[in-house]
Amino acid sequence: MPLYEYRCPKCGKDYEVIKGFSEDADHDICPDCKSPSERVFSEAPAVVYHGSGYYCTDHKGGSGCSACPHKD
Repeated sequence: MPLYEYRCPKCGKDYEVIKGFSEDADHDICPDCKSPSERVFSEAPAVVYHGSGYYCTDHKGGSGCSACPHKD
């Protein structure tokens, strides 16, 4: 089941709730002050590949990579 993040506009509490797919995921009730809360959408983490061999060793074509010294 998915984990959803919520923020209460009244008391400012951030919390997480596990809900089923058929449940309303956009709204929830704050566990502290019992006010309606809204779903918070987190930013996706950035993916950074370090090093020079990722493309050449893992995703190379038939002729290899011309930008690095890891040629076949």
